[in-house]
This record gives sequence, structure tokens and C-alpha cells, in this order.
Amino acid sequence: MAQDKGVLLITGATGFVGFKTLLLALEAGYTVRSVIRRSEQAEKLKSHPKIVQYASQLEFAVVPDLMTPGAFDDKLENVVAILHLASPLAVESDDYNRDIIDPAVQICTSILLSATKAPSIKRVVVTSSMVTLIPFEWLANPDERVYTAADINPNPTRDVSSAMEAYWTSKALARIAAHEFMKTHKPHFDLVQILPGVINGADDRATSILDLKENTPLWELKLSPILGAKQPYPMVGVPIDVSDVARAHVDAVSDSVLGNKDYLLATGYSEGVVWDSMIDVVQRVFPDECRNGRLPLGGTLPTTKWAVDCGETETAFGWKFRSFEDTIERSIGQYISLLDAQR
Repeated sequence: MAQDKGVLLITGATGFVGFKTLLLALEAGYTVRSVIRRSEQAEKLKSHPKIVQYASQLEFAVVPDLMTPGAFDDKLENVVAILHLASPLAVESDDYNRDIIDPAVQICTSILLSATKAPSIKRVVVTSSMVTLIPFEWLANPDERVYTAADINPNPTRDVSSAMEAYWTSKALARIAAHEFMKTHKPHFDLVQILPGVINGADDRATSILDLKENTPLWELKLSPILGAKQPYPMVGVPIDVSDVARAHVDAVSDSVLGNKDYLLATGYSEGVVWDSMIDVVQRVFPDECRNGRLPLGGTLPTTKWAVDCGETETAFGWKFRSFEDTIERSIGQYISLLDAQR
């Protein structure tokens, strides 16, 4: 095992990105204090096949309601950094402000406020999103300019009409609130915000096809061209592998990565990708599965081109993002392995 590097507090460790982040943090030698809402989640995490060997490095902090003021105050003893990944997803609701927008902002600012009371904390790393760069309406009328981490949607509206629009607003308002908190409070720690594009890749939590379909966010949608589904609406062509997102969170703890910065993550960022090109990848890598129908193909996922510049991120972190081809190979490789396992 790697040398103990100190204690990290991680929120959202049961999620797609959070679980991979937890795993990489444990592999790197950190002790992790995972925030969970229910005590029974502890055993499920500790007993997962990929985590069980690191059980001695894993602690738990039960916080039933992350929005409760001061909920994290007594959870931060000896913590050197916080990785805050927990945030509401784009789930339909009868009140988007109550269920998506307000929690995203309040949980983020609550964690930052609690961190001001913990002198051991050197850095807080927050999962933001590339959607914070632009308003939701941009999708209907995209431009061709190159976006950077300096961009931000300055006036996100709370008057939203869909869960996805609410998600975009929640991420933008939380990012703005975090910036404003740092300017106002001038705390003893610094802040790094990670802004990934569309997150793809193998889900380390999954032990069955059902896990992928039910628990991996938009798994079937994002692999529509391969799985034979024809999607009517386009998606921005800025993918990033979940492994890179997790690695960025863990690496961002190090002071070798400049703090008080926001970092964009997207592979093939200079040109983006065309989603339907994943068909070419699987025809080359998994020809037998394409021929025998296990990979139906014939689907489509239209692409909205979005030019972003992530060069600063690769320079700051000192490594290159995985290619889109590698991500698709890993995703479909996992899918085929799980298909084989259920025979």
C-alpha cells in the first residue's frame, strides 16, 4: 500500500464519478472519510470487490441531510482536503428550485463554510461542469468561438422548464457561489473546481448489466449508436473519461496543481468528437460482437459541436486525457464482459 498521505473527506462516493474518485484516492494512499446519508451504505461500499482490500483506509461520516447548516462541522477533524462531488442530478420534479437548484448551491456553500472552521484543510475540490460556461439556450443556437475556463454563464435563470435546464442552472449558480464565497471570506484554504464535459467510461460500481442500465447516468443514451437507438436530440461533443475526471479530483489535492483555479476536462477538445464515430471504434475492436448482433449498431446520437480549450488543464496536471476511442473500448469491453457473466 502507498504511504498514508492524510485524510480526505469525499461526498458523493456512491456515485459514478465519486466511486472512481474514492477508489483512486485509496489506491494513492489516502485515508478517506466518505460522507454517506444512511449508515447501511457503509457496508455496501466497504464490501465492494474493488474496495474491500482498502477497507482499513476507509472511514464514514453519516450526514442524513447535506443541506443542514453546520452538517459538516464535526466531520472535518484531521482532514487535509475535501473532494465535494455530491450534487443533484437532472431528475424530473414538480419544483426544480427545491430539488435541484437550491441543494446544489446550499450544499456547496455549507461545505465551504464548515471548511473555514477546520484549520487542517488546505484545499477544497468541487465538481462543477462544463455546462456552466454557457446558457442553456446556447444549445439552440451554438456559436463557433473557443470557450475556456475563464467563461461562465453570468445570469443563469431559475425560471426553468425541464430537469436538464435546472441542472445547468444549478451547476452555474453553485460555481458562481463558490467564487463569491472565496472572495468574501478569504479562507485559509484554496479552491479548485473541476469542469468536465460529458462523462463516459466503464462504471467500476457495476457488477451486472442491470447495474449499468439503472445506475450509470444516461448509459444507454450515450451509447445509442452502438446499442441501436436513434436519438432525436443532439448532445454536445465534449466527452471525458470517468477515470480522468476522478484522477483530476485526486491530483488536484496536491499543491503541485495551482489552486484557486477552474479546470476544464474534455478529450479531443480542439475539435470535439462526433458521437456516431463510436460505431467505427467497435467495428474495429469488437468485430465478432458486431457481426453476431450482440452490438446491434444502427443507432444515432446527433452531435452539437462545441469548441473548448482544455490545454491549460493538461499542462497543470501533467498528463493527457484518454482518447474517445479508448473510452468507448473500455465501456463496451465492460458491457461485453457483463453479458458473458450472465450467460
